[in-house]
Amino acid sequence: MIRDTFDTVAEDYDHPSLSFFQETAQRMLDYLAPDPAARCLDVATGTGMVALEAAQRLPAGSIIGIDLSSGMLRQAQAKAQARNLHNVAFRQMDLDEMDFANDQFDIVTCSFGLFFIDDMEDAMRRLARTVKPGGQIAISCFMETAFSPFSPAFLSLYEDFGKHVPPLSWKRLANASVIENVYREAGITDITLHHEPLGYALQSEQQWWDIVWNAGFRGLLKQLSEKELVAFKEQHLDRVRTLLRNGETWLDTSVTIAVGRK
Repeated sequence: MIRDTFDTVAEDYDHPSLSFFQETAQRMLDYLAPDPAARCLDVATGTGMVALEAAQRLPAGSIIGIDLSSGMLRQAQAKAQARNLHNVAFRQMDLDEMDFANDQFDIVTCSFGLFFIDDMEDAMRRLARTVKPGGQIAISCFMETAFSPFSPAFLSLYEDFGKHVPPLSWKRLANASVIENVYREAGITDITLHHEPLGYALQSEQQWWDIVWNAGFRGLLKQLSEKELVAFKEQHLDRVRTLLRNGETWLDTSVTIAVGRK
């Protein structure tokens, strides 16, 4: 389901309304401050935001981005070609099937991806295995307040339509103590958490719908019939317009960037 959702949204995943993904990639590389010749692995690379940012900063380095979604990888490869970046490669691969050698990379990153994996501790151990001693592992995830107040309005109406709201994957890593525990279970105790209060003021209800339609919420919308979707969109955007008229324009996209050293 995760693969199908991201295949569906791949072409518009770089929409300007989703700029917080690129901002996070830039800040993650700032904190990592990698050597220009570093070897990097980017897991759940999506359209390559972290991998491509690394490729631009590491002219003598090499970057591999892996993802489940072939649609996302096509976008990532197209961007690499458009930017004339030759030090980055993309492969379709599940984290459980990684065939990289132990101690192969200086840096491993996983931006907004770890929380999709059932056993996050085991996944972190797999990532740590590929990192050289002294190397770094960085992850990012949304904070508990992210997408308020618009996400609660979305989920409430979704339930009113008789649909089940599954636990939101990203909330599994929204707590700092959970993040630290995931690292420690992989034997990594040198951990730094960076809290980034990202966000912006919505200019219209359509701007929020662009986020809903072009990212993970799309998976929920796919559970609605065509007729239900039309009605849902109309009612939801009416609620969003009310929020905006009442001065609730700020979209919270706060994230935590965690960096651990092996």
